[in-house]
Amino acid sequence: MRANTSFIVPAERFELLGDSAQFLTTYTFGTHTAKHTFCKVCGITSFFIPRSNPDGVAVTIRCIDPGTMTHVEIKKFDGRNWDSSYSRTGIASQSKVKNLPT
Repeated sequence: MRANTSFIVPAERFELLGDSAQFLTTYTFGTHTAKHTFCKVCGITSFFIPRSNPDGVAVTIRCIDPGTMTHVEIKKFDGRNWDSSYSRTGIASQSKVKNLPT
């Protein structure tokens, strides 16, 4: 168990800054839907493309600069019982772009 607390953003809203890509590598397994990205130097997983939301990016909360986020709502996701957890949490909607009021 990794205990990776992350939040999901639509892929088109995710931006990797600077020359970070040169330090990253990716692995997949099983269905090859999830893309597990980690640092080649230290091994941390700062973000990944989750199986639950292949159109989104899951960002590890502890890799975000303090003060960047004002609110976080944590929903538990049971990876052992993936199918039932996927249905129960409504996680698929998290990678959809939401229209913000103007």
